[in-house]
Amino acid sequence: MAKEKVSLTDRVLKGASAIQKNSYMTAISYGLASLMPIIVVGSMMTILTTLAVAIKVPAFQQVLTATGIKPFLKYPNMVTNGLLGIFAAYAIGYNLAQIKKQDPYSAGLLSIMAFMIVQPFGVVKGQDVLPLNLVGAEGIFTAIIIGLIVPNIMKLMADHNLLIKMPQGVPEMISRSFAALTAAFAVLIIFFTIKIIFANTSVGTLQNLIKIVIQTPLKALGASWISFVIVVLASNLLWFFGVHGNLVLSVMMPIYLQLDLENLSAYQAGKPLPNIIGNAYLNAYASGSCILFGLVFWLWRARSKRYQVIAKLGAVPLFFGISEPLAFGVPYVLNFTLFIPQVFSASLNAALAYFATIIGILPRLNGANVFGVPIPFNGFLVGGWRVMLFQVFLCLLNVLIWAPFVKRLDRDEYTRELASAAKG
Repeated sequence: MAKEKVSLTDRVLKGASAIQKNSYMTAISYGLASLMPIIVVGSMMTILTTLAVAIKVPAFQQVLTATGIKPFLKYPNMVTNGLLGIFAAYAIGYNLAQIKKQDPYSAGLLSIMAFMIVQPFGVVKGQDVLPLNLVGAEGIFTAIIIGLIVPNIMKLMADHNLLIKMPQGVPEMISRSFAALTAAFAVLIIFFTIKIIFANTSVGTLQNLIKIVIQTPLKALGASWISFVIVVLASNLLWFFGVHGNLVLSVMMPIYLQLDLENLSAYQAGKPLPNIIGNAYLNAYASGSCILFGLVFWLWRARSKRYQVIAKLGAVPLFFGISEPLAFGVPYVLNFTLFIPQVFSASLNAALAYFATIIGILPRLNGANVFGVPIPFNGFLVGGWRVMLFQVFLCLLNVLIWAPFVKRLDRDEYTRELASAAKG
């Protein structure tokens, strides 16, 4: 009996589904996504405070100094993006524990404890100190690994019934605390032992091992424009098949966030920005708003009533970066007429922006993640007027790219509507 032929669509969907169902990828994706309020607030405050320092109006600077505000301007970013590793350890541990049906609150706390105990504290003037950069951008990969290990330790303890069970009638929070007690001891001993072992090797710390084996190679890969274009291409290919592009982007998100935070720190310190690629770069040049402007532009001028209505329904959400109404309303999901612009436009935008940055037409972005801010205003916030104008250029370019495909789509739909009206 002949084997049933499996289509490319089925293969893509099967592979994407397998990744999407992976508990570790889900925990990382959900965990980092939950940090976006902290990241966005920290980014916006960094822009505002840096601008405040940069305003060379003597009277304004005197007010900042006289009121005592100026020395405090560094703290909003320090306690948000500057501590992102701590927040990531909690969020990822929490989400993985939920998936593995463990106590998420305890898993989050134990993940923070493990993350902090492996930190290389130093001593300055008799005081224990810790460089904050280790719990910020540089600590994200360590936080991810620890956040994935701790819930598994808890599950292992639970599976072997190594728990302290309280009698009935004891308040739930007390019972949960005692149930996590043995896991807390196990986590502390394991990571304390790891800290001591590495301290007696040439590597020095767990963070250094992660940096050598994982962080540095992935960072080099993530900073490459070729890999970025491939990631964007894969993300939009998945979108075409109806699978959210965040499935691919979530894999690269830790790398892009680290690159952004490095730029944000340099921007705040008034130093040259080290990276071109990052999540802010993705939002500025290869996001749905910039790419799909051409689609909405031509739908708004469609002759068919259906696409006129969809244009009106999809325009406002797209203005704020929400593309789902168009994805499933047009739809451009599994719509082979729109395959080329839907899959390839973002990659073209990303490549053009990269080379424009390399030759000095565009500045490097400051790394701020300003989700929900419409184009071109987000471009101004992350890179100034040149980025804003380049976003306008990309929108106009995408009007040209989408034109023949949307016009054909509208022509076919308009013909169907006329035929339907003729039938009465």
